[in-house]
Amino acid sequence: MQAFAMCPACQHEYDDLDNRRYHAQPNACPACGPKLDLRSRNGETVITDDIVKFAIARLHEGAIIAIKSLGGFHLVVDASNEDAVSQLRQRKRRDAKPFAIMVRDADNAAQIVHVNAQERKHLESVERPIVLLRKRRSTMPEIIAPHNTNIGVMLPSTPLQYLMLEDATMPALVMTSGNLSGHPIVFDNVSAIAQLGEIADYFILNDRDIHTRIDDSVVRVMAHRNHLSFLRRSRGYAPYPVHLPFNVDPIIALGAELKTTVSIAKGNKVFMSQHIGDLKNDLTFKSHLACVNHLQKLLDIEPTIVACDLHPAFRSTRNALEQSQLRVIQVQHHHAHMAACMAENGLRGKTIGVVFDGTGYGTDGTIWGGEFLVGDTRSVERAAHLRHIALPGGDSAVKEPIRIAISLLTEIFGEHIPESSIPGLSTLPAQQRDVFAKMAMRRINTPVTSSIGRLFDGISALMGICTHIEYEAQAAIELEALLQCDLHMAQPFAFSIVESEGHLEVDYRPLVHELISALTTRPLDLPELSRRFHSTIVEIITAVCIRLSVHAKTRQVVLSGGVFCNEFLLINALDRLHAAGFEAYCHQLVPTNDGGISLGQIAVASRLSQTSQTNNKETEYA
Repeated sequence: MQAFAMCPACQHEYDDLDNRRYHAQPNACPACGPKLDLRSRNGETVITDDIVKFAIARLHEGAIIAIKSLGGFHLVVDASNEDAVSQLRQRKRRDAKPFAIMVRDADNAAQIVHVNAQERKHLESVERPIVLLRKRRSTMPEIIAPHNTNIGVMLPSTPLQYLMLEDATMPALVMTSGNLSGHPIVFDNVSAIAQLGEIADYFILNDRDIHTRIDDSVVRVMAHRNHLSFLRRSRGYAPYPVHLPFNVDPIIALGAELKTTVSIAKGNKVFMSQHIGDLKNDLTFKSHLACVNHLQKLLDIEPTIVACDLHPAFRSTRNALEQSQLRVIQVQHHHAHMAACMAENGLRGKTIGVVFDGTGYGTDGTIWGGEFLVGDTRSVERAAHLRHIALPGGDSAVKEPIRIAISLLTEIFGEHIPESSIPGLSTLPAQQRDVFAKMAMRRINTPVTSSIGRLFDGISALMGICTHIEYEAQAAIELEALLQCDLHMAQPFAFSIVESEGHLEVDYRPLVHELISALTTRPLDLPELSRRFHSTIVEIITAVCIRLSVHAKTRQVVLSGGVFCNEFLLINALDRLHAAGFEAYCHQLVPTNDGGISLGQIAVASRLSQTSQTNNKETEYA
C-alpha cells in the first residue's frame, strides 16, 4: 500500500486516535486506494460503468474471466454452466483434474455438498482454505470434479470475490489457479495477460502489486476423528511455524521435486513456506529459489546448513551441491517423510515408520515407495517393503497405469497373458499388450519399484477404473471414489509376508491372483473389489507392524507419504494399529504428501549436524 498516498479524509482517519482506522495499514478509499481495471484477452482496456456487473453478465454468457486475487490470479467461470466449464478445461488443457468452486457462505455450500460442524468451522475460518467436501447428488455438473466423490469448496477471502457472488442466480463459481499446466500461479498483470490470454476472455486487474505468489490451501476434515489433514499448506497457514520439542540448527531445507515447500529453522521453530509446486520447469524452479531468499530475509535467519533430497537428478539437489557456501546434508526421501511426522508430533526414540507414496529415491539406487522403516530422526533401517513391481517404459508406466496392470499379470501368467474378460485389457490392442508383457518379463527399459502408489495404479487399471492418467494420483483417487466415503472394512484379499535378505517383503501376488479371479466372474462389483483391496492394504500395515515391533521393541508408529491422503487407508490403519496396542500417529500440521518433506529434512539434518561437526559436505543414507 506504500504506493497509494492517502487522501485528506483517509489521512485524518489514520491519524485520529479515536478512529477505528487509526494506524490501519491498508487504509484507503475509492479516491485514493487501488482501482480495478478491466481488460480484453489481448490486453486492451474495456470501458464500462460497472466492472463487476459487466463481469457477472459475461459469466452468465459462458465467458472465462481471469481475476487478480490475494496471492495471484484465478480463472473463473459459472459453475452451473457445463459448456463454460468444458471450455475452461479445453483451453487450460486440464481434462480431468478436479476444479474447486467458490460460494458466498457455508449455507450456500450446504446446498451443494454435505457440511458437518468441523468442516463449516474450517470453511468459515479466516484462513479460507479449499475444503474437500462430499458432493450432494445432481447439484453441480459432474465435469467439475469427474469420477470423484468430493469437490473442493471455498468461501470468499476478498471484497471483490464477495461482489462477484452477489447474483443469486449464479451461486457458485469455478475458481481455479491462474496458470498454465505445470507452471506456477501468475501473480503480476503483465504476465497474466501474456500467459493466460489464450485461456481467459477478460481480465479483472488492479494496480496493487502482489510481491509473493501464493496458492490456495487445500484441506480435508478426516471422518469421525475430525482432525485436519493438509493436502496443500499455503495461503492462510504459511509461513506459520511448526513448534518442535527441541532446538535445531539454522538449516534451510529445499524439499522434494513435487509439491515442493521450503523450510527454515530457528530455535525450536520450523517455518514452512507456501506450496511452490513441481520443479520440472524453469519458472517454478525460479520461484523456488526466490522463496528460499525470501524466507531468509523475512525471518532474518542465516543458515549454516542446506538439506536436500538424496535423488541426484533433482534440480534442488543439484543446485545445493553446486554451491560452496553452506554445508550440504542429503536426506533420503522416505526417512524425511517419517521424520516430518515424528517432528510435528513431538516424538523421539525408536519408531516404526510406514511410508507409502509413489516415488522416492532409495539408498540402493532403486525407486522406493512401500516402505517400513525402523529408527529415529538420526538414522533408520529399511525393515520391510513391498515386493518389486516392474514398470515397462519407466516414467511412461506412471502416466499409463495399464502398463503396470500388464506387469502385475506377468507375475501370475508370465509373458503369455491369457485372453480374458479383465476390464482393463479392453483398452489395449493385443500386440501392445504382448510388447508390455515382454518388456516386464525381460526387464527391457523396465526399472522396478517397491511403490504402493504404483500398486494402486496397477489395480485401478486392471479393474478398468483408470488406465491412463492426466494428473498425479488420478488412478488411486478414482479407485478410492468407488468407496463413496464409506469407511467400513471388507474381507481382504490374500497376501504373504516373507523374509528376504534380512528384511521382510510383502508379496502382493496372492492379492493379484484373487482379484483376477473376481474380475473374471460375473457380475462385477467394482466398489466392493475396491473396498477389499483397500482393506488388504490396511491389513498389510497392521501385520507388518506387529512383526517388526517384536524385534524393534517399540510400539510407536508413524504414517506418512502421499498414499495416506487416502482417507479410508489412514483412518482404518490408525484404528487397526490402536486396536493392536500401538501408539500410532499421522500428520495434522503439514501435508502427508511431499509438501511435508522439507520439515523432515530439517529434523534429520539437525540430528546429523549435532553428531558430526565436520565442515565437509555430508550425505545421509537411511
